[in-house]
Amino acid sequence: MELKTPTPTAAGTPFGGGLYVGRFALGEQMFALIAAPVDFGELGATAWGGTKTVAGALSVDDGLANTQAMADAGGALGNWAQALRIEGFDDWYLPSRLEALLMFSKLLESGGFKRDWYWTSTQYSGDDACAWSQSFTTGSQYDGRKRDQLRARAVRRLIIQ
Repeated sequence: MELKTPTPTAAGTPFGGGLYVGRFALGEQMFALIAAPVDFGELGATAWGGTKTVAGALSVDDGLANTQAMADAGGALGNWAQALRIEGFDDWYLPSRLEALLMFSKLLESGGFKRDWYWTSTQYSGDDACAWSQSFTTGSQYDGRKRDQLRARAVRRLIIQ
């Protein structure tokens, strides 16, 4: 979706169906990242799912592509994110490692995050049974087992022209 209104200047500002996180680049394109509201776009303890590599879910910066690959492979977590409808928006997905780190750095205090581990949509390339997670306590990332029960928070992005 293309952004037609100015982006907020402060992280945590209500915007685009959630909370404005910040800007990031994907290739040559700039995007505004938006975190879903806690009440509608966050899951408690949930597994990433599976023990095999999901083709197309290895990107460190493209959570939308990763989530699509997860859903195409029948992953419940990817399907959950894609099924979200929040404030009329239906383009939610799980953040990549890069997007999750941006969320930690910008929204720790204002985004309603629990001081806990959250899944990213990025698989760990060194072990088919693992995917990357983001700590909202320390800011570190870890290659956890896909069967582990972690939190998940959806995001969406808007093209900035």
